[in-house]
Amino acid sequence: MSTAAVAVLLIASMLAVGTAAGIDDFGALARRPGLVLVAVAANVIVLPGLAVALVTAVDLGPEVTLGLVLAAAAPGGGTGALLTLHARGDLAVSAALQVLLAPLGLVSVPAWAAVAGHGVIPAGGAGLLLVGGGLLGQVVPLAVGMTLRRYRPRWAQRVHRMARRAADVLLAAVVLYFLVTGVGRLPQVGWPGVAVITVLVVVSVTPVGLSRLGSVSQRRAVAMTTGVRNLTLALFFAAAASPTVVLAVLAYGLIMYGICVPVAWALARTKPVPAV
Repeated sequence: MSTAAVAVLLIASMLAVGTAAGIDDFGALARRPGLVLVAVAANVIVLPGLAVALVTAVDLGPEVTLGLVLAAAAPGGGTGALLTLHARGDLAVSAALQVLLAPLGLVSVPAWAAVAGHGVIPAGGAGLLLVGGGLLGQVVPLAVGMTLRRYRPRWAQRVHRMARRAADVLLAAVVLYFLVTGVGRLPQVGWPGVAVITVLVVVSVTPVGLSRLGSVSQRRAVAMTTGVRNLTLALFFAAAASPTVVLAVLAYGLIMYGICVPVAWALARTKPVPAV
């Protein structure tokens, strides 16, 4: 149930992003290759590497360790762009990063799981087809939304309103689901595991305060995109492992939204910042 809800939320979020970000908006990102390199490195190297180091140092159980590494190594969560919208960040930066990070996640998740001592590649072609479907679930609605915005701007405005409302409702439902199903089971993950997740999420949103990274709106986009992991991808690999691994991913999602959503809402209360 959680995987299906996150998948639908992913599609609605990317459609909302696509109808708000034009193709021309990506020009500013192309002129900031340093920003792209730092953001990609933070998502596929720094955060997963930190996760492996922390779970090794804390010596969590093997299943909890795998769940936390899967979540930390899965970049490009669709709700990162949705939270960028709320945080008044640079939507073009967030959308472009998700386009880059979605395919990279198909490599980084199994690679970092292997570093942590676990093999998670599903046997047969069915697993690859499902992961590929998750990739299409991001790219296709984004492309459809951007096409509408370019050629049918009035339709795009209507679709954007509906998609964003749907995404907001789904986001609230997913957060509530994580609260209802996850809070009482956090002790099963262990308080050291909860502490590790908290550290990872806090570190992931620190780009918002790094002035040398770019403009305020760009930093907000990088922070929200990095903070929100691709739980659909992480849950897919976790489901092939064990229920405890799934529980660890859900615990990561609970704490992730518990931190990232208030941060986005707090940023939304500040004055609008123009993208550069």
